Amino acid sequence: MKSHLTLLGSVVLFTSVGLTACDSATATNEKATVDVKKTVVEEVQKVAEAAPVAVQEEVKKIVEAVPAAADVKEAVVAKAEEVKADVVAKAVEVKDEVVAEVTSAPATEAVVAAAPETAVQAVVAKVDESQFKEGTHYFEIFPTMQTDSVGGKIEVVELLWLACPHCFALEPTMKEYKKSLPDYIDFKQVPAMLNPRWATDAKTFYIAELLDPKGEKKLIDKLFNAIHVQKRKRMASPTVVKQFIMQQGITEEEYDNAANSMVLTAKLNRARQVSADSQANSVPSVIINGKYRTSPYAAGNEKKLLQIIEMLTKRELDKK
Repeated sequence: MKSHLTLLGSVVLFTSVGLTACDSATATNEKATVDVKKTVVEEVQKVAEAAPVAVQEEVKKIVEAVPAAADVKEAVVAKAEEVKADVVAKAVEVKDEVVAEVTSAPATEAVVAAAPETAVQAVVAKVDESQFKEGTHYFEIFPTMQTDSVGGKIEVVELLWLACPHCFALEPTMKEYKKSLPDYIDFKQVPAMLNPRWATDAKTFYIAELLDPKGEKKLIDKLFNAIHVQKRKRMASPTVVKQFIMQQGITEEEYDNAANSMVLTAKLNRARQVSADSQANSVPSVIINGKYRTSPYAAGNEKKLLQIIEMLTKRELDKK
């Protein structure tokens, strides 16, 4: 009888392990539970056939103790609801802690701290500066570049190229970033002029900006879309560009005035200077207050790029 009970103990152990694995790995697989129970019962019954009556009674107790599939499913569902409730409670707790910390932070003259309201603000709300290393994730620019910002603002410049797929991919992130800018940051996009082709596209960029200063006609968005979505590879032709922009509700006179303006010449000269002084050799690149340069590639991803921009702009603000 002792040997029979030992064997039964092994079967019970198998049963327990099987149900535990099912609960943690495949908790909702009711069929798997039924198969486990069927296998256990069959094995136990084989032992029971040759066992004394006393052992058969023990077998009966063991079989009855094996939970039904419905019971297991019910227990799993209950456990899932319990875990879900814990997660929700923890999320609320973390949110409350973040809001409390942000709203209690000391305000500077330039900006009053507030709880995150956008996805970008949530990303940069807490920046772990220890993860970012100068020379790896961002680079100091020497000599320091001259900036155009007025009123003591921190200048953030995104160097880009209209035909660059990476710049196009970064556009949604930078649009969100612009929406959440604090008052102490002056953000601007500057078309890089690292070669003659890019210089031609820089002129197209600034013509569109001059004709649509508030972005109401979305001319720059439409240029990006024409190049990267509609695959108009010949957008570098001045004639094609002019025709395209006029199709967006711009008159020929308006286009010619912008294309031949002194303002355009000044913008192109400045873009050429920024491109050279930033020491950037690729786009998109971001220049912070003429002192630091970073990029999505150097940062690691777009989220970390925003965090580095936040870290460096705050560093510059603290120096004022």
